[in-house]
Parts: sequence; structure tokens; C-alpha cells
Amino acid sequence: MELNNGGGEKMTDENDDKDTRPASIRRRTASRQAAVQTLYQQWGSGQGLGDVLEQFQRHYLPDLLEAFALTHLNEAHYMKLIYGVESARDDIDARITAYLEKGWVMERINQIDKDILRLASVELKEMPEIPARTIIAEYSAIAASWESDTGYITAILDRLAHHFRASELVK
Repeated sequence: MELNNGGGEKMTDENDDKDTRPASIRRRTASRQAAVQTLYQQWGSGQGLGDVLEQFQRHYLPDLLEAFALTHLNEAHYMKLIYGVESARDDIDARITAYLEKGWVMERINQIDKDILRLASVELKEMPEIPARTIIAEYSAIAASWESDTGYITAILDRLAHHFRASELVK
């Protein structure tokens, strides 16, 4: 599968020339990638979410849908993610900060990593129907596509998952 991470670079999953996952799963994955791109675009442009959503739908969404071989993404999931971050950013950041390495603060983390952690936090807290390990794996893969430190991202996501889903992860 090939995907553009928004920075103009193509990413290829070398283990699989064709994504054979069901369309419903690909739509959720595409929604996560779209949410990361939307939040990053909002930060980079300094525009309000409404303006960014319109631009995203015109400029980035068609390429994303093509990369995932979809006609549409899971819009309800996408909207729940971005508005979940938008409505509780300070609380989310405080929650994430509690699980950063000693001496680290949110300001030290690059924007893409912040957006990935914020979105995963919303998903872990607000969407218990999605397994925590799936959320961690998906956002770790997104972090890898942006050439982030996936070990660090995964460690923080694991801590957040244990915070929100302790009983699920004990099994």
C-alpha cells in the first residue's frame, strides 16, 4: 500500500502490495491518517478548524482516498477524532504530559507527534469498542510513516492505554 504522509513523500508497505483488509477497516485507518493531517494543517496554517476542513476535503482527501482504494472514509470516526481533540486539547495535553519521560514537556515534542498522541488519547478514552492494541498499532504505524520515533510514541501510547483500558490490557 502506498500513502502520502502529507509532506509529499510516498510511503509503501513493502510487506503487502495490495491492502486486502476490509474496506471498513481501511476507512477507519484512513480517518486516523486524515485526522493527523487535518490537525497538522490547522497548526501550520493557524486557521480555524472549519477553514482547514474545507481545504482538507478539497486538496488532501482525494489523494488519501486513492491511496487507501476507498470512495469515502469513516467520516463519523474522523469528526469524532478531530473535534475530540479540539474540544479538550488542554486536558488531553495534561494527560499526555503525565506519561512523558522525566523532564519532557509537550512543547518539546514535534507537532506531528503531538497530534498523533492527542488523537490516540481521544480514541483510547472515548472509543472503547476499538481494541487498545489496535489503536496503538495504528498510530505507531502513522508515526512511522512520518519518520517519528515510533518506540517513544508507542511507549507513551502504551502508558495511556493502561491508564484508560487497564482491565482490557490485563487479559
